[in-house]
Amino acid sequence: MVSRFGLRPVIVTGIVISGSGMILASFAKTVWQLYLTHGFMYGFGAGMALFTSVAISVQWFDKKRGLASGITVAGSGIGGAVLAPLNRILISKIGYQWALRIMGISTITIVCAVLVCIRTRIPPRKRGGPLFDVAMFKNSGFTLMYLMGMLVTFGYLTPIFLLPKFMVDLGMSPEVGASLVSVFSGVNAVSRILLGFVADWYGPLNMLILSTAFSGLACYIFWMTTTGLPMAVVFVVIYGINAGGFNSLFPVVAADVIGVEKLAAAVGLLYSGNFFGNLLGTPLASAIVTASGGRYTWTIVFAGTAPILGAALLLFIRFKHEKRIFVKM
Repeated sequence: MVSRFGLRPVIVTGIVISGSGMILASFAKTVWQLYLTHGFMYGFGAGMALFTSVAISVQWFDKKRGLASGITVAGSGIGGAVLAPLNRILISKIGYQWALRIMGISTITIVCAVLVCIRTRIPPRKRGGPLFDVAMFKNSGFTLMYLMGMLVTFGYLTPIFLLPKFMVDLGMSPEVGASLVSVFSGVNAVSRILLGFVADWYGPLNMLILSTAFSGLACYIFWMTTTGLPMAVVFVVIYGINAGGFNSLFPVVAADVIGVEKLAAAVGLLYSGNFFGNLLGTPLASAIVTASGGRYTWTIVFAGTAPILGAALLLFIRFKHEKRIFVKM
């Protein structure tokens, strides 16, 4: 859509749909209405706005591409750090209906206000070419990145969604879990910038492999051994530092694999692979907890294994082009 119609029309349309989804969700009386509004409308609209914009900075930079991408996507981490406690305050003061309405109106207003600052270097395609360029899958590197993104998202959000309930099961209040989510978002935002900066020195593909693998190992080493708040904080910090690489470096590596000229369409297709993990990952993890009688061991294995397998797929790309280990790539 960005290639055909331009960046701003797609972002405006998406943000109006997502904001309207939140506002309409405040009037929902049944579960299916929540699926339609807060689920489909918000998700579809936010995807149009967010995933089309993450590749903008990559188009404008070469030497500092990793840092530029990290700064760009750090915004969502900062938003998560602020919105988690803010939403809890709004819900406690004015109820969840008005909290949803305020968030929906704020989303539309803020994004439309900064839209004037957003511009793409590559102009939209005026005619010709497929809407979905599936020919990109002929590129083995692109296909492996698609599969990597699908695998990683099965585990990526699992700790964040389950951590509040996990802390309650350890005997702590829901506020502790919400605070840990805020800590994760804040650490994640900083790590996106730092990992982008380091990637410019040591290579974005190298850093994406390492950060993705370490995020999975953090689940095994730290989440698996968490029995109280101190270790939970350690896990959230370590996981947040490494998980930030997936957001900041994924579009940078895509630019290297597929080329900047096809980046808008490439990123759209790549992020479509996240659909499966984002939709099914957390429900599967929750089902594993239920099937295990409330124990989290196998859920943690599930969350940790997904990114490790994703990192293994990236190794195929890495060693196909360069077999030497200590080479920037």
